[in-house]
Amino acid sequence: MPAVEICNIYFQLQIVNPGARGLAISRVACGTHNRQVLAMAVLVSIDNGGTLTDACVIYGSKVFHAKTLTTPHDLTKCFVEVLREASRKIYGEPKLGMLLDEADYIRYSTTRGTNDIVQRIGPRLGLIVANGSDVKDLIRNNDEKELFAAIVGDRSSSIDLGLDAQAFQASISKTITQLLSQGANRIVVSFYGKTLVADEERMKRLTLLQYPRHLLGAVPILYSNQLSDDHDFARRTWSSLLNSFLHPAMERFLYNAENVLREHRAKNPLLIFGNDGTSSRVAKSIALKTWGSGPRGGMEGAKAIALHYDRNMVVAMDIGGTSTDIGVVENATVSERRWGQLESTEISFPLSDIESIGVGGSSIFRIDRGEIVIGPESVGSAPGPACFGRGGRQATITDAYLLLGVFDADSYFGGNLKLDPERAKVAIEENVAQPLNVSLEEALRQMERAYEAR
Repeated sequence: MPAVEICNIYFQLQIVNPGARGLAISRVACGTHNRQVLAMAVLVSIDNGGTLTDACVIYGSKVFHAKTLTTPHDLTKCFVEVLREASRKIYGEPKLGMLLDEADYIRYSTTRGTNDIVQRIGPRLGLIVANGSDVKDLIRNNDEKELFAAIVGDRSSSIDLGLDAQAFQASISKTITQLLSQGANRIVVSFYGKTLVADEERMKRLTLLQYPRHLLGAVPILYSNQLSDDHDFARRTWSSLLNSFLHPAMERFLYNAENVLREHRAKNPLLIFGNDGTSSRVAKSIALKTWGSGPRGGMEGAKAIALHYDRNMVVAMDIGGTSTDIGVVENATVSERRWGQLESTEISFPLSDIESIGVGGSSIFRIDRGEIVIGPESVGSAPGPACFGRGGRQATITDAYLLLGVFDADSYFGGNLKLDPERAKVAIEENVAQPLNVSLEEALRQMERAYEAR
């Protein structure tokens, strides 16, 4: 049985039970009924990356693939475009409505959250803790120090939980006003101790009186106990901060995508694939669980291949435009950590043990004090690497690999995107070769070595 059919079987199990995890392939490897299910089902899976967006459609016993450039200004656009391209592959002409009508299952995964964390793109957060808590306790390594500075900075404050109702309400108002004046546009409240749930609920009730949700000026506030019942203060607080950081962008896009499906009268809702291997409706999805969902999907595929070829251990690498993700499948199980680790930060949810490195095909090369530095900034797909000819002027490894002969200018992107060697040459000469005072050929060698060293 071809490996792609093994993957099909895994996905068909997910159709029956979208929340299933760790399902045994052998359960459906034979049997007339299951073969009929495979023959009739139409499964659409979409993976959105920082540079490219891909779709895989299992149409009965056939598999179709489509690819389009990601549109970072409006992710709904590339979502629709890749579905339209997939329908063209299936029917011979674009028939988006027909595909959505026939689809039994539309599942979406993304590296958007991963890329936003890597590039520190998101809202400015404020943090409120109880008197006696020290936010310095959240910072246990240099990576956490840098991350906290990027998403919270000096926008943190404490509140006295022992105050009477009137004084407590006044303190809430003063604290929130202070954080808003410092630039916070979302706030996280995280207390600790045996009464943390009661304390957070008390603050929630009083806050709603002063900042009712129907007002345009109401600030979104996340209370940590609503997200997790983890008793570890640091893990729960970091989980809440990261969820709040990812929430607005994911909410905006995912609801827009779901509305597109409604407009085309899709018979089944959009399902969001999570980093724990499960799928859920948009309204039931947690923003933090979208982080690394694309790489987790790849790990599930690697697991299916490991089972098919009877391999005890498989190492999978997903090289995207902005980040590179590496994970391990051992004994038919995707390696996980009970307390997931996002970069160097431990959170309250299990996560695949995937190492994410902030470097990919669209990562920007620059020279700092005579040394090559790569990323974490990325040109994404807009404008994209210089060789894309879409206005990019920064040097990337894609430009270097084109000039080194690794990529073919005419067949890249299935021949739908012609690469421009001259633009790549100009970008590398201006951004790498000249600052280093070396030839173009030497600059290409140094870029390749620096990229491989990451």
